[in-house]
Amino acid sequence: MNPGYATTVISPADSLLQVLATHARKDTVRVQLLNKLGRIYFTQNPAQTTRYAREALHLSDSLHYTEGSIWATRNLALVENTKGNLDKQMDMTLAALQLAEKSGQLHIAGILNNDIGNILIEQNNPVQALPYLKRSLQIKQRFKEQAEIAKTLNNIGSCYMQLQKHDSALHYLRQSEKVKLLLHDERGLAFTYENMGLIYLQQGRYELSLQYLEKSRRFYQASGNQMGIGKSWLNLAKVNTLLKQYDTAAAQLQQAAAINAAQQNAKNEMIYYQYLAQLDSSRGNYITALQHYNTYTSLKEKYFAVEKAKFIANTREKYESEKKQRENQLLKAAQQIHLATIHQQRILVAACAFLLAVLLVIALMLYRLYNRQHELLRQLNSKNEEVSQQNTIILEQNVKLGSLNQVKDKIFSVISHDLRSPLAILEGMLFLLRDDKISPEQFRTFTDDLWRDMKNTAYMMDNLLNWASSQMKGIRIKADDFEFTGVVRREIELLQSLARQKEVTLTHHLQQPVMVFADPDMMKLVLRNLISNAIKFTAGGGNIDIYMRISGAYLEICVQDNGIGIPEKDQYKAFSNIYYSTPGTRHEKGCGLGLPLSKDFVELNKGSIWFHSKPGVGTSFYYTIPLSEEDVHHPAYTEDVEQTA
Repeated sequence: MNPGYATTVISPADSLLQVLATHARKDTVRVQLLNKLGRIYFTQNPAQTTRYAREALHLSDSLHYTEGSIWATRNLALVENTKGNLDKQMDMTLAALQLAEKSGQLHIAGILNNDIGNILIEQNNPVQALPYLKRSLQIKQRFKEQAEIAKTLNNIGSCYMQLQKHDSALHYLRQSEKVKLLLHDERGLAFTYENMGLIYLQQGRYELSLQYLEKSRRFYQASGNQMGIGKSWLNLAKVNTLLKQYDTAAAQLQQAAAINAAQQNAKNEMIYYQYLAQLDSSRGNYITALQHYNTYTSLKEKYFAVEKAKFIANTREKYESEKKQRENQLLKAAQQIHLATIHQQRILVAACAFLLAVLLVIALMLYRLYNRQHELLRQLNSKNEEVSQQNTIILEQNVKLGSLNQVKDKIFSVISHDLRSPLAILEGMLFLLRDDKISPEQFRTFTDDLWRDMKNTAYMMDNLLNWASSQMKGIRIKADDFEFTGVVRREIELLQSLARQKEVTLTHHLQQPVMVFADPDMMKLVLRNLISNAIKFTAGGGNIDIYMRISGAYLEICVQDNGIGIPEKDQYKAFSNIYYSTPGTRHEKGCGLGLPLSKDFVELNKGSIWFHSKPGVGTSFYYTIPLSEEDVHHPAYTEDVEQTA
């Protein structure tokens, strides 16, 4: 080459952009250009791909160009993949596949089968992915498309990698590598080498894994795949940590963090803190490791919460779509009936005009037509009644589904936010203890806090299960006569250790046995909820007192504390269905179900419950339950007799 001249290399994207700029006509050629550009840009600029795909889809619909609609829908699905919306990507890809099969586009169907298999791999479902991928491979081999064959071979290798069948995985990946090398497909080689590197990592062959992961990073870099570059830095950091190349691993994690900051990928950010915690732990920085592990746990909770929200939103969207389809079908049926009626009326008018000359024939025809119209109207009224009944059934089902969705959302919310946190803390501590990162003596300093958290979690789980049962199946009361004072003493004994741990004095003022008529299990739960709440919101050195007195045909019980009290602006929430939960004096968590559940149980047993609270002074909860009939007029009962436990 003559050094006096400079050569400008035009990329495929630039070339297509130039053609698109000169092709203003709204035809299938423009659709093809838009779809090709969208495919090129989806890993570099997803927003640009979305604009191209939407224009292509709109233009294809106006031209009735099925192939253009399929490719545009596929590009929109790929953009959802970059956002991590795998469920939405799956819905779009299935819609595109259905359209391709319906229109006989077998070549495109092979590519879309590969896409579905790839989505299932990302969803950790390799067993379901394999049939789609093998179907895709058969179609592509029929058309002898080497580039597409290489992609599917790579994805089949990924399936076997997830299934821990490393020999089968490497067999397909090496076939994919061979084809891609012949085609000089650097973009595709990046994916293949990444998978091979991860297999060698699973086998413990770290040096070999490092070589392939570094190759993968270079090819991702060359093809401008930012998501792939970010994954590569994370994988390289993990391997170098295992090889004890800590400084190199730290630098690679910094590279990954920089890329993820631009991409805002929640999953990669979560993995980054996980690997950073492992690196700090390997270096002996256990405090920093625990901090980063806690950050990873928090991000993991947020990630699963977002995934849950996406799942709920997709489910709701599907439900609304199906509901609209049912409504459209009903409207269409009503319209058809209406059109049939109009058609019959027109026939009637024409017949009357034709038969005016012959009065007898007119009378006969009118009589027959009248009977026919009467029958049609009767059928129409019958159809309208059926439609009305179906609408009533649909509305009732909607109400039931709405109620069940609220119960489900509540359960998911409590599990993901309130029950996972103490388990995550325990997991972190056991992780350190297992790997000898903390001594047994140090671990014992945390046992009281861990025990308290587990106890609170157990009470939350009891409340959650009882509340869910009451909402979804209803609860049958098993009322019977039983001695209430003994129940109080046993519950106090169970909760006394929790009170002592917080240095709270728990005292009852009960003198003599009292027989009541109620469900014993429900009353135990009510008493346990009120006492545990009092312990939760009473600081060390505080007092909790339990009183009872006879009030007519009822026994009145009072649980009184001198804790922090309930703010006046929040007191109306205590017994409502509004989610209301605040941390205790030692940051104990709750699920917000204890008091509403207690109210339900007391009222189901024909009692009542109320409270008085003043912030900074304390709270007193009162509730009543019916006395046993034989003891309602017992002369020995007196009020407010004290005895200290």
